[in-house]
Amino acid sequence: MIPSFTEPYESGDETIVTWKFQPNQIKSRFSRGKSKYNLTWSVDGAILCDRIKLFANTEDWECEIQAMTKDRFHLHVVPRGDKNKILFSGVVTKKKGLLSLF
Repeated sequence: MIPSFTEPYESGDETIVTWKFQPNQIKSRFSRGKSKYNLTWSVDGAILCDRIKLFANTEDWECEIQAMTKDRFHLHVVPRGDKNKILFSGVVTKKKGLLSLF
């Protein structure tokens, strides 16, 4: 839900998330209509919990990942300065086959 004056269900837009895991770095892309956000997140060490908070390297966004399984997780992304705006909140599911995202 990229910050705007209309709710997503009013505009008919959907948010598309691409999430790519790499060693010690996560890249993501959020798209809604003509708005696009490319964010890189850092991960230090092993993740040994069911909830983790990440901070974008160059932007003012933070995210929380919950209930990870091998093929999906719940993602909640908000700006650090204004918690009333939400970039995305929902489940991210792994695509299987040739177009695998993570």
